[in-house]
Amino acid sequence: MARRGARATGIVLGLTIAVLAAAGALLTISHSRSAAEQQRYVVSNYETMALMRTALIVLQDAEIGQRAYLLTGEVANLGPYEQARPRVETALRQIEATVNSDQEALRQIGAFKSAANEKLDELNAGIVAYQLYGREATLPQGSGRMVGERIRQTADSFVEGQRLQLSKRLAMVRSEQDQADLAGLLVLGGAFICLVAGMVIIVRSGERLEQVQRELSAHSRLLQATLETLRDPIFVLDAGGSVVAWNEAFVRLAGWDPRREPRLNRHDLLSGRFPAMRSLLAPLKLETEVSDQASTARASCDGREYEVSRGRMAEGGAVIRCVDVTDKLRDEAALRQGQKMEAVGQLTGGMAHDFNNILQIVQANLDLIKEDMVGNEVTLSRLQSASAAAERGARLTQQLLAFSRRQPLAPRPTNVGRLVHDLSGLLRHALGERITLEVAVPAEAWNATIDPGQLENAILNLAINARDAMPEGGTVRVEVSNATLDRRYASLHSEVSPGSYVLIDVIDTGTGMPAEVVARAFDPFFTTKQEGKGTGLGLSMVYGFVRQSNGHIRIDSAIGQGTSVKLYLPRTLDPVVDAASEATSPAGGTARILVVEDNTDVRLAVVDMLSGWGYRVTAAESPDAAAALLERDSSYDLLFTDVVMPGTMSAVQLAALARRLQPEIAVLLTSGFSRDLIPKKDGPDYPMIAKPYRSEELATKVRSVLSSRTGSPAEGATPSNADRSRREAEPPRERPRRVLLVEDEVVLRMSTTDMLERLDCFVTGVGSGEEALDVLDRGGAFDLLLTDLGLPGMNGEELAKRVKARFPSLPVIIASGYASAGPQPPGIRFISKPYSSIDLQQAFENLDHITPSG
Repeated sequence: MARRGARATGIVLGLTIAVLAAAGALLTISHSRSAAEQQRYVVSNYETMALMRTALIVLQDAEIGQRAYLLTGEVANLGPYEQARPRVETALRQIEATVNSDQEALRQIGAFKSAANEKLDELNAGIVAYQLYGREATLPQGSGRMVGERIRQTADSFVEGQRLQLSKRLAMVRSEQDQADLAGLLVLGGAFICLVAGMVIIVRSGERLEQVQRELSAHSRLLQATLETLRDPIFVLDAGGSVVAWNEAFVRLAGWDPRREPRLNRHDLLSGRFPAMRSLLAPLKLETEVSDQASTARASCDGREYEVSRGRMAEGGAVIRCVDVTDKLRDEAALRQGQKMEAVGQLTGGMAHDFNNILQIVQANLDLIKEDMVGNEVTLSRLQSASAAAERGARLTQQLLAFSRRQPLAPRPTNVGRLVHDLSGLLRHALGERITLEVAVPAEAWNATIDPGQLENAILNLAINARDAMPEGGTVRVEVSNATLDRRYASLHSEVSPGSYVLIDVIDTGTGMPAEVVARAFDPFFTTKQEGKGTGLGLSMVYGFVRQSNGHIRIDSAIGQGTSVKLYLPRTLDPVVDAASEATSPAGGTARILVVEDNTDVRLAVVDMLSGWGYRVTAAESPDAAAALLERDSSYDLLFTDVVMPGTMSAVQLAALARRLQPEIAVLLTSGFSRDLIPKKDGPDYPMIAKPYRSEELATKVRSVLSSRTGSPAEGATPSNADRSRREAEPPRERPRRVLLVEDEVVLRMSTTDMLERLDCFVTGVGSGEEALDVLDRGGAFDLLLTDLGLPGMNGEELAKRVKARFPSLPVIIASGYASAGPQPPGIRFISKPYSSIDLQQAFENLDHITPSG
C-alpha cells in the first residue's frame, strides 16, 4: 500500500511539472502552429478513448480468466488475470499523461483506477478463497456485480467526455485565433488543478496507510485470539521456517519464553534446546518437503500420547497442531475391555443357565431317593456324596452367573462395617497362622444396599487370593471407609456413576502383579496359579457381583509392592433391618399347584417332590399350555413357573392371567438367572426361588408363599379350638391388609414389600403411577395405596388425587424425603423417608375411617 501511494504521488508531481512546462511552451508557440497542435489533440483524444476501451477489455478478460480457473482449477486460465494489473496501470498512466489538462477526465481516471483496483482485489480474494477452502467458498457476491457496473459507467462517462472534448477541439481548430489565449489559460488552470490534486492524493494516501496499518493490527489480534481459544498446542511456520504465530498451550509444552527469545525457527524446535518439541515433531520430518496437503503422526512425550498434524499452506509454511489423545486411547481401551467382558458374560451366563437345569434334576431326584432310602446308611452316604458334588456344581454355576451379572441376589440395606467385623474370625481361620490379618472399620461407616452373603464370599475370595500371593507369610488388611467418586473420576471410568460409596479395600503385602496380569485379572478362567490350584473364577465372580450391585471394582498392584483390590458399593440411606428368623413349619399340604416348566426332567422331578408332600399337582410344559388349563379351570392355589421359557406368553404374563382369573392365587417364580431378567413393566414383584434348590428350600418357599395369600391360613396348619376362640375374641384388625405399593426403585420396592409382609399385609408392587391406575381399573381390591412421591411421569401427589377421585374410600400414604406442603385432604397422609416397619405401622394406625375398597 505504501509503495503504491508513493508511486501515485510521484506520478502526480511528474504530471504537474509536465503540465507547467507545457503551459510555458504554449505561451511561446506562435499562433501559426496552433492549428497543428489542435490536430494533434484530436489524435490524442482518439488514442485516449482507445486506451480506455483497452483497459476495460483487460479487466473483462481478467474476470473471465478467474472464473475459468474457479470452474476448472487450471492455473493456465489465470494468465489474463495476472497480466491485468500492469496493463491497466500502463494504460491509465498513458491516459493521464494525455489528458493532464482535463480535470474531469483526471477525476474519472482516478475513479476508474480505484474501481479497477477493487475489482482486481476481489478477483484475487476469490482465488485465495478457492485455494484455501474450495469452490463452495467462492460463490458469487452481489458486491462484485456492483463494482463491475461502476467500472463500465466510469469508462462510458470518460469516453463520452472525450467525445465532447473532441468536438470542442474541432471547433477550436476553426476558431484557433480566438481560443489560443483561452487555451493557455486552461493549460495553466489545469496545471494548478493537477498540483492541488497531487497534494490531496498525498494526504489521502497517508490516511489510507494509517487505516491499513490499523486493520492489519486488528487482524493480527483476531488471529492470536483465535489461536488462544484452542486448548491444544498450535503454531504456524512461514515459508522460511520461522514461528510467526502460536498460542499459550504451545509455549507451555515447548518450554519457550517469547520475551527472552522473541525469534524461534524450525531448527531451534528440532534441536536439543526443546526436547519435548523435538520428540513430537520428529515424525513429521519438517526439514523435508511433502506433497500431501496434510499429514498426521503419533508421538509420545512425558508419558502422554499425542497426534501431531501438519497442514501445508499455499504460499509455503505450515500449521502444526499437537493433540493430547491419552485420555481418548484409555477410554477406547476401557470400552474394548467392557465389550469383551460383556461378550464372555453372555456366553458363561447361558452355560450356567443350562447347567442349573441339569443340577436341578440331579438334586431333586437325589432328595426323592433319600426319602425312599431311610435306614440304608450306605446308600444314604453315597447319596450325600452325590448331593455334595451337586452343591459344588451349583457353586460353580453361581460363580459363572456372578461374573455374567445374572446371579440371583437378595440385596438389602447392610451395615458393611459390622459385616466385615463379624467376618474377621472366619478370615483369620481361612488365612492361617502365617498371615497377619488387620481389620479397620470406622464407627461412622455408611451402609450399602447389597447381598450380604455374596459380599462375604467376595471378601473371602479376595483374602484367599491375597494369602496365595504370600507363600512366605505377610499381612492382609481389610479397610472399610466412606468414599465419594466425583464427575472427573466417573469421566475416566464409564461404568461409574458419581456419588457416595462404601469402600472396602483388601490390601496384601505379597508379590504383586505386573500390568499385563492386572489387565486380565477379571477374565474368567484366567489364573496365575499352578494347574489344579485354582479355577480362575474367584476375581471374575467378585467383578460380576460388584457390577451387578451397581458398584465399581479396581485393582492397584505392582511387582514387589503388593496388591490392593477396592470395592466401591453404592451408599444407601435406608435403615438396616435385622432379618428375622423364619418359623419353620412341617412340609406338606393339600393345595392345588400348577407347575409350568419347559424342561421335562425338571418338571417331572418337581411334580414328584410336590406330590410326595401331599399337594395336588398339575403340570404344563409352556405358558401357553398353562394358560389353556387356567381358562378351563382356574381354581388353583399356587402357580409355580419357570421364568425363561419358549412360547408366545411370558411367565409374568401368565401370572397376570392367573390373577385375573383367580385373584387369590399365589405365584412363585423360579430361574437360574437373576430377578433383573423379569420385565418391570409387566406387573408386580412376585416371590422367587433360585435354581438349583433343595427339597427343603422348595418346601419352605411353597409354604411361605401359600401362607401369604390374602385371607388364607397356612396350608396344612389346622388351628386348635383354643386358637379359634382366641382369634374370635380378638378385636377386628384396623390395619390395612391388601396394599398397592408404588415405587420405581426396584431395591426399595423389594425391601418395603418385605416390611409390609412382616406386618401381615398382602402386597402388590408396581413401578409407576400409570401401572397403579391400571391395576385399580382392572378391579384390584386394596385396603391402602402406599406410593413414593418422586415417580417417573405421574408423581405421587397427582396419583393420590386421581385415586381419591375414582376411589374416595381408599386411604393413601405418600412417602417422601421432604415435608408435606400444608394440610392434606382426608384419607391422605405423608410418611418421611427413611422409614421403618414401626413408622409404617404408626402411619396405618393414624389413618382415620379406613374403608376397604373391595
